[in-house]
Amino acid sequence: MSENLSFHQPPLELTGNRVSDARGTLHLDDLPDPDPQGQIRLTDPSPLIERLWRIALSDIEKNIIESDGIQYFGAGSEFGPMVYTRDICYSGILGLNALYPDIMLSSIRHTRKLRSQLGFRVSKGNCLHEIQVPWIEEPLSENDYKKKFNTNSYTRRTDDVIWLWCTCDLLKKMGEQADWRWFYDSGQEFFASFYQPFYDPEDGLYFGQASFIDIHFLDHPAIGYPQDWTPGDCVLIKSLSTNCLYVMALQAMADAAKQLGKADASSAWANRCEQLKQAICRELRFDDGSFSYFKDRHGVLQNRREALGAALAVMSGTVKGKDAQRALRGYPVTDGGVPLFHPFFEGDHWYHNHSSWPFVDSLFLRALEISDGVNRSAQNAALLARTCVGDGSFHEVTDTRTREVKGSGSQLWTAASFVDVCRRAGWIGV
Repeated sequence: MSENLSFHQPPLELTGNRVSDARGTLHLDDLPDPDPQGQIRLTDPSPLIERLWRIALSDIEKNIIESDGIQYFGAGSEFGPMVYTRDICYSGILGLNALYPDIMLSSIRHTRKLRSQLGFRVSKGNCLHEIQVPWIEEPLSENDYKKKFNTNSYTRRTDDVIWLWCTCDLLKKMGEQADWRWFYDSGQEFFASFYQPFYDPEDGLYFGQASFIDIHFLDHPAIGYPQDWTPGDCVLIKSLSTNCLYVMALQAMADAAKQLGKADASSAWANRCEQLKQAICRELRFDDGSFSYFKDRHGVLQNRREALGAALAVMSGTVKGKDAQRALRGYPVTDGGVPLFHPFFEGDHWYHNHSSWPFVDSLFLRALEISDGVNRSAQNAALLARTCVGDGSFHEVTDTRTREVKGSGSQLWTAASFVDVCRRAGWIGV
């Protein structure tokens, strides 16, 4: 077994046939032995890595939803046919664009059709009147809205722009010219209708929740924002993660325009991308070179950092070289994963608070690799392997206080993260 297939930093250890953490040891024989439809296999893996690879493919394939002749990816074993654009797109970036390109393109097209049809039709109390768009309020709770439409109100999905980054990455791998034309035309429409209304010319940033961090509900707060806020307060922030997604979306539009021979348009999109990078560094960066989680609606920087946003700042090229190292410096990486916030919010509540998310771990470790050139794929593999407890599938989230693995099994973006690790380790050539 090659050296980069093992990891030894107790209590986290990965060997050829087991993974150990603070809560115990998971042996090869404890895991299921699936036979996924996907036939791509790793080059010279250890027995444990080979088994985890097939579990990852099996988990991914369990999330293929078929409805009305359409195939798209779900998000995990507990979520059924719900459409989560960000789960699909992060999973695409992490590896599904390479392994399942046709289903990824079908998934993204499905999200665009559904979002276009719903527009700004939202559940009761989720109109955000500070943003000038044609809101339509349905007399439905958010749960009833989800049951009716199989997705959330746009107010709760203001990181929707992620599809542009993911789709551009996908089309560079397998896109035909007609796909590029659809992508560019759709991107123009979504920027005009959905995204530009959230742009604030005063500081050059976009309003919107932090990517994947749920905003408060009408009847109770979520746990990724100050507890005394309203749902609107959670959306009227300028978050690092979502603004970095806009950086990559603008670059994707520049790339698409270039692909279609639209040189002037490509330059215009690229210029907007560069201006946004400068605004992020000017408005969201602390004096030590690290970044704030967000700037609130009153222009005050939140005095904490956030792992996903920091990772995306590096991956988007918003910061490079020494600036990228400064952006990530001092952020903890533990045997239970990368804490989602640093520091966490006060109080005992958890889910986004007091947690690490394996897909965020993977993106953060990838960003560290970009910043300093040190490969962390074995550490990443160990962190992912430890989530395959219980039913032996890749799970959703870790409670960083107890190191307990929780949440949905067969989680799409956790399984996709294992694909990403195998690519970064050189165990697979896609």
